[in-house]
Amino acid sequence: MLSLFLRNTAVITFGATLSLPALATTITIGASRDATIYENNTNNSNGAGPVLFAGTNGGGSPRRGLLDFDIAGAVPTGATINAVQLTLSLGQVAGSGGGVGDPTPRNIELHTLTSNWGEGTTGQGQPIGGSGNGFPANTGDATWNARLFPGTLWTTPGGDFAASASASTLVDNVIDKSFTWQSTTALVNDVQSWLDTPATNFGWAVVNADESTIRDFRAFYTRDFANAALDPALQITYTVAAVPLPPAIALFASGLFGLRWLRRCKR
Repeated sequence: MLSLFLRNTAVITFGATLSLPALATTITIGASRDATIYENNTNNSNGAGPVLFAGTNGGGSPRRGLLDFDIAGAVPTGATINAVQLTLSLGQVAGSGGGVGDPTPRNIELHTLTSNWGEGTTGQGQPIGGSGNGFPANTGDATWNARLFPGTLWTTPGGDFAASASASTLVDNVIDKSFTWQSTTALVNDVQSWLDTPATNFGWAVVNADESTIRDFRAFYTRDFANAALDPALQITYTVAAVPLPPAIALFASGLFGLRWLRRCKR
């Protein structure tokens, strides 16, 4: 009996690797960059204003938001991304200067950006109501034509991003209300890719699915807005690989198992 116990204990101690189970962790991080680009003001930018825009103005000209998060700086290397959701808070609605604003809920999409871009400081300290057309770009800012103004252009004016949306949500006209883009396979894949290859992390383009209707934009508070509670927030749930126990702890655990085995044999 004793020899059988020793053989079994040896198998447990030396033939198996004991490890701690993988546990899910959920974190929430703020944006590292955000900006707006303007189709009718191709040399204007808005990298430090209080809101970013998605949709058209009174002239039917689209605006698009650019939004990025530092994934590699917040999630351990090698982790597996399980779920992702983005929350933005509404700061302005097209037409709200004359009343409640555009009453039709608008489908706002997140598209994976495929080229890098510059945020800059244009719009810093400006009021929400004065940001709708942007401000003259400085060197390195993102504009409708240039991802790094003036000489490094987007391949496609208006931003280089995937044709298919990674997520979308309907946004009504309630100011200060928070809206969440729920986790999708595509959002998870985006964040996993950015964690695995940080050099490809350019974030998402925030695009109104309807860019043909006049005056339908939605403007969301940026990381530069005065109220941090309304800033962009990305919630990430991830797991890390099981951690092997140090040999001494593994040996101790094997001994406990062996003692339990002996007690059962004596019954």
